[in-house]
This record gives sequence, structure tokens and C-alpha cells, in this order.
Amino acid sequence: MKRTVRNAGFVMLGVLIVMMSTSGALALEVAGEELGINLNFTYASKYMWHGYDIFGGNGAFQPSINFDYMGFIAGIWASYPDTSGSEDLSEIDLYIGYGRTFFEEESYAVDATILYTYFTFPKVSHKANLDAQEVDFIISMPNLIPLGPASLVPSYALGYLWDGVQGETPHFDGFYHIFGLSYDIPVPALIPEQEEQAISLKWDIAYNDGPFNTDSDWSYSTIGVSTTFEWNNVYLTPSLNYQFSFNDVVNDEDDFYATISFGYNF
Repeated sequence: MKRTVRNAGFVMLGVLIVMMSTSGALALEVAGEELGINLNFTYASKYMWHGYDIFGGNGAFQPSINFDYMGFIAGIWASYPDTSGSEDLSEIDLYIGYGRTFFEEESYAVDATILYTYFTFPKVSHKANLDAQEVDFIISMPNLIPLGPASLVPSYALGYLWDGVQGETPHFDGFYHIFGLSYDIPVPALIPEQEEQAISLKWDIAYNDGPFNTDSDWSYSTIGVSTTFEWNNVYLTPSLNYQFSFNDVVNDEDDFYATISFGYNF
């Protein structure tokens, strides 16, 4: 597994490095509309998902590819542990969704997205299949609260989890709710070719309502800071995050973790 993960990582990094040498955008069009493609490779010091520390404090390699066309999105996302012992939880997810902005120029503008994800765990035996499905409805209001040079953006996500089509181990279906705030502080760009840059601050708090047999209760809250460096359609995004855990069934300790993402936008 280690060799496979490393090889996959080197392939992704090789592709991205080749892309760095390409000047200008590689615009792709389908029926006169632009097709957006994003290649991304992330390393996370911990893989945190709905409050759970999936690999027990170990890091994760997380490659992905995303397609965006006229508001529709689809892609593949994967997560592999960086150490032995958690290979059974190696994950490959498929997702599809649609996003749209309503009343774009108004103070009450709304960004809305609906997303369906199918979670697969190829290393798990069929009888212990952990496949799961999730539907998320996410809204945010980017213009609602002007604050200094930017806006404080409130958001809300409603999600529902249930078993996959091959699942034989109950996932204890249930809802979750995530309330969040984000704020981008404009700063001078550190790379000459980059037009603008911001320090992005985020906060969220989650209420679990039944998934994985958890009590209906507030389960965790996260604070985070990140920024993105861009050059020639290539980007690098480091982030620092801290999770406060409220429910011992979900996570019995608070967690600090960092991520770094390296990608290319066609």
C-alpha cells in the first residue's frame, strides 16, 4: 500500500509540475461553454471527517479531480493513510452536484449547492462493507454582513448519511447540521503574477442527529486559517486547523491538524 500510494502521489505531482511549465490558461469548451477541470493533491496531517479522526492521528494523502460545467460539478476524491495499520479505511469517493448563485448583486445573495457522494472502501471485505451515501444541501450568503474590506459570510449545511448499496454493516442513518462563518482578509499578494490574495478565516460548529449511533448533540467545532498562492494556474494552499470535540463518541480529544494542497486549474 505504501508503494502504491507513493507512486500515485508522484504521478499526480509529476502531472502538476508539468502543468506549471505551461503558460496561460488551457481553456476547454463544450458546446460553447467552458469546462473547468481541477487536479489537486492534498496532504493532511490528520484526516478529520464529521469530527472523526479517521486514521487515528496519522496523516493522509488525498488526490482528487473535479469537473465543473455550467454549475454542475462531478469528481473523484481519495484518501490513503501515510502509515500502515489503517489500510482498510483507504477511501475512494464519487460525487456529483449542482451549484447556483441567486440574487448575485443583492445584499441577500445566496450561494446554494446540492451534492451527492458515494463513499467506497476498496480494501474492506464484502461482508464488512462500509460503503455509504451522503446528500448535502449547502447555502451561504456572501454579501449579507459587510465588515471592513470584506464580508463576514454565514453558511449552513444540512446532510443525510445512509448505507451504500452493498453495505452489510449498519451505518445508523441520520442527519447532521453544520453552521459556519468565514472571512477573507485582503493582503498584498506575495507572488508578483498573483492579482489578489487573502488570509481566510473560518469557524464552524456541528450538530449530529443520529449518524453512526451517536447521540443527538453538538459534536465538534473547528477554527481554521488558510491562504492560497497562485502562479500560472497552479496553486498552493496551506492551512492550520483546530477542532474542539464535544462528544466522546465522535472524538474523545481535541485535535490540531494542518493541510497543504497543490493543484492546477484548467
